[in-house]
Amino acid sequence: MSFSGEVKQELCRIRSKKCCKKAELAGIMAFCGIVSGADFVLKTENELVAQRIQELFGTLFAAALPVQKTKRGTKGEIYTIRLTQQENQRMVLTQLGLYRNGMVKFSIDPFLIQDDCCARAYLRGAFLGGGSVNSPQRSYHFEIETHYFGLSRDLSRLFFDLDFEVKTVMRKGSYVTYIKDSEKIGDVLALMGATSSMMELYNAKIEKEVKNTVNRRVNCETANLTKTANAAVVQIQSIRRLVAKKGADAIPEHLRELAELRLAFPEASLAELGAMLSPPISKSGVNHRLRKLMELAEIL
Repeated sequence: MSFSGEVKQELCRIRSKKCCKKAELAGIMAFCGIVSGADFVLKTENELVAQRIQELFGTLFAAALPVQKTKRGTKGEIYTIRLTQQENQRMVLTQLGLYRNGMVKFSIDPFLIQDDCCARAYLRGAFLGGGSVNSPQRSYHFEIETHYFGLSRDLSRLFFDLDFEVKTVMRKGSYVTYIKDSEKIGDVLALMGATSSMMELYNAKIEKEVKNTVNRRVNCETANLTKTANAAVVQIQSIRRLVAKKGADAIPEHLRELAELRLAFPEASLAELGAMLSPPISKSGVNHRLRKLMELAEIL
């Protein structure tokens, strides 16, 4: 199951007050509903969401709505619920704020979201109806999609009222309201009631940050080792060239011991070479003497 599916599964298990049930159902119907002829049709790819619609509708309106399941090739199934005239469609849509002035209107009724709990419930329904969230193992992206500009505008206002900054773009004829910040996505999941999913997101974020830190350190250490090894090769070549041309006795006495140690211990660091000298000297002292040796080789 995808991370979106896990979030929706968690949200569908939430039990809430009657006012919140109405707000949640309104959110679902607004974001996955369309008008088709005389019917108001709800379509979802998630079986649990279809069952949630049935549950909420049965609780609020004491009516059973059948679900029609159709295959979508290799892309899974589509679950369709039809609200017909026989089910007193106008009365239901009016109570959910989707029917005003003699027509179906896809917008958010402010009376349904007056209380904070109902505002959160509506957002939960909007996500169940038209939302998705990427797996935190891949990238951070939360979105809710709708075909209706007015509904998209109302959703942005709802997010603003809940202290969230969102952005909206057009994508393939739809309005997509999205968040890309990981912490804000976690806060939205918690606000909707998906606390377990929020923890999964934060755990994944921590794991990624730890891996990135380890990778940076490993890359840094590898780069330092490579730099040290390359420098050692140049130093050894210079010393060998100097010895071949002038002989070891031609090397000044205070440099000769270091030259011998560098040839004997090609993988040793500057600090290690300094500790082997008698008397020992610092890393910077070793570096200075090696530069002198390389200058002598260059002169040749």
